[in-house]
Amino acid sequence: MNLGTHIFFAGMVTAIFTGNPYFALLAGIGSFIPDLDRQYLFFSRQTFVQEDLHRALFHNLLFLSALFFVNQWLAVGAFLHSFIDSFTTEKDRGVEWLFPFSRLVKRGRFVLAAKSEDDGCKLELVDQKPQDRVYFFNEDSPEMTKISDPDLKEPHAVPWRRTYGPAENNQILDKWLAVGSYTLLVAYSLVNWNFALAGIKLIQSPRILPPIFLLAGIVLIYVGGSLKKKKKTRRNYLSLYVAAAVMLPLSAAVAVSQGFTYTFPLNPLFAGLACVILAIEAVLVWRISVRGGRKAVV
Repeated sequence: MNLGTHIFFAGMVTAIFTGNPYFALLAGIGSFIPDLDRQYLFFSRQTFVQEDLHRALFHNLLFLSALFFVNQWLAVGAFLHSFIDSFTTEKDRGVEWLFPFSRLVKRGRFVLAAKSEDDGCKLELVDQKPQDRVYFFNEDSPEMTKISDPDLKEPHAVPWRRTYGPAENNQILDKWLAVGSYTLLVAYSLVNWNFALAGIKLIQSPRILPPIFLLAGIVLIYVGGSLKKKKKTRRNYLSLYVAAAVMLPLSAAVAVSQGFTYTFPLNPLFAGLACVILAIEAVLVWRISVRGGRKAVV
């Protein structure tokens, strides 16, 4: 899913369930964290591709549990990021929730083969009869992962370790979640003036500084990773990593436990409004995507 979708979705869900703009801000920042495993960081490009690390290294339950002990709201944002990523297709690589334990199994018994037949396509499961004592039931389809983004392509067939859904990145579900989450966040602020006023006070208070330092550190890592992927000189991206290493400790205050004591603020007016907004936007996104006889992917 697009990064904007993750930010709005995490912020919206946390705002509705806590009524606290500070928690929503932290969740929004936490939604940045899982995709750091798409930056090469301290891995070589060859290792990154061979080990198929994106949507595995920081999208798993073990990492999310560890992040929870740093700050629960960052962990909530990271979890919601991984949750909606798990709705994406095999081409988009879904989520490897059980990494690194899922890597203990190296083979799959069946592979899905595609054969052309009478101007059509026939899919069949081919039993590879592996000699391994432990294997997954199935392997990812090589035909599907051939059309994945370059960083997500598999160099060889691997077991079906990931959770997949029917949706594709930057298509109908992605667009609907982004538009719907943003709209509901605005609607929630209009219906709940206390939330909006608390958000304004937060922006004007020193309390906003630790999350800003944290976000700045994360963004520097993103930029450094992008430079590394573009094969820029080591000095360029290492300097950004060093700057991030300075920024992140400055945000240590976000690790202070905020607790779970809060009042559930959802009111019937907003619940009804949310249902109407989401239904209308779902129809609009669908109709716009298929207008003119075009075909759309979920």
